[in-house]
Amino acid sequence: MKRTFLHIIGLLCTITCCAQQFVFTSIDTSDGLSDNCVLHILQLHDGRMAATTPHSIDLWDGHTCQSIEKDSLSSHPLTGYRGAYHAYADRQNRLWVKDYKKLWCYDSRLRLVTDCLPDTADDVYVDDEGEVFFIHQDTTNLLLDLKRMEGKLYRFYADGTVTCHQDGHLLYAAKASLDSTAITSLVITDTLRGRFYQLIDQKLCLEFDIHTRRWTEIFRANRLHTISQTDANTAYIVSRDGMWRIDLNSRKAEQVGQVMTEDGSYISSSRLNTIYTDREGYVWIGSYDHGLLKGCPSAPSGLASSLSVGSIWAVILIAVCLMTILWFWLYQRRRNLNLDLNPNCQLSSVNCQLPTVNCQPIDHELIDRATCLVEQNLATPNYTVERLAQDLCMDRTGLYKKMTAMLGRTPTAFMRSIRVNHAVQLIQGSSLTMTEVAERSGFSSASYMAKCFQEDLGKNPSDLRGNQQ
Repeated sequence: MKRTFLHIIGLLCTITCCAQQFVFTSIDTSDGLSDNCVLHILQLHDGRMAATTPHSIDLWDGHTCQSIEKDSLSSHPLTGYRGAYHAYADRQNRLWVKDYKKLWCYDSRLRLVTDCLPDTADDVYVDDEGEVFFIHQDTTNLLLDLKRMEGKLYRFYADGTVTCHQDGHLLYAAKASLDSTAITSLVITDTLRGRFYQLIDQKLCLEFDIHTRRWTEIFRANRLHTISQTDANTAYIVSRDGMWRIDLNSRKAEQVGQVMTEDGSYISSSRLNTIYTDREGYVWIGSYDHGLLKGCPSAPSGLASSLSVGSIWAVILIAVCLMTILWFWLYQRRRNLNLDLNPNCQLSSVNCQLPTVNCQPIDHELIDRATCLVEQNLATPNYTVERLAQDLCMDRTGLYKKMTAMLGRTPTAFMRSIRVNHAVQLIQGSSLTMTEVAERSGFSSASYMAKCFQEDLGKNPSDLRGNQQ
């Protein structure tokens, strides 16, 4: 019976974990991002993440953010490219950004490279290994994408044709059936299965198998933005209407309704517009108004598990059945021990050890050190949870688990409360403007400080000064 009890507990824990949602860390303007609207994400070869906002390009190194303004005046003419926004990173750590008939090239320090395109080329591509290809487009059938797999080069054309090349020689060509000639394309590589997944004209997702040389339609919807493979069996597509999970084995699509951030709030997938998986397995999501969202690689696919209504009811039904079995087993056990089931009975005569819930005691030394570090760095730009964890000689996940267990609040909420308390003291004890108070308290702006005041105190900063007067 003891073994049965342990099996039941394990199964219940498994079901509970499957029903839980994985947590995302938010990186926004308070962390140094130039804008909370992120349009595209890419990882450079040195590991930094490049996030494109409407007017800038931000490089995030895990601690600080470097930004540069991107405007049309600094672009280079790219007459051969007629597609949508696309970005590449080459072996020299340069960032290539393409838009409709425009090209920007930045070196590793985000300095604009002016002489990046030869006179003989009107388009440029970078393959999976970081090699740069300068192309002169054939206007009758434009080259839309270029990828490399297993030592072979694959070219994707506007009429749906993919050509395979090795050592400069054409090996074969395979053509997909398209509704019309394509204009824009986004291709990702599945090296495990030997497949490419291609988004065409933001409305169609196709799969090409290099072994069978066959095309297969996977998914079709309006305004498909980006696609990313998050683990061996799963890919996600972000669209105008939300995010979709694609099972790469069955090729079935399931809509994801929302994702969860570390402060316990939820973001609708309709507020997401791009997705990217870096080389370390972290999943990055760009949003319209929440900045960058970073998911942990230890969680399956790093994404919020969104269960369908049928799946949720199935989980609930199984859990109820297992709890019923568990209750019946406990009932039989108590009968065998000749225990009176009256709630007023004395249980002291039974020498049994019941499982207890261990509440983690507060580590006052850790909290004092964390408080001191945050207070010392109130005026330090971009002092984030990652920086706090490093200064405490911990990783971010460990700090998150420890603080939530001890204090019932996340490190972000902990740091915010210290900033709010400091701001309250400045407001009540000085004549500083709200902008000056925000700067000295570690807030990115007075408006963001007012938002934090509403969440923590339920009032505006100006209310405190008005009460004082």
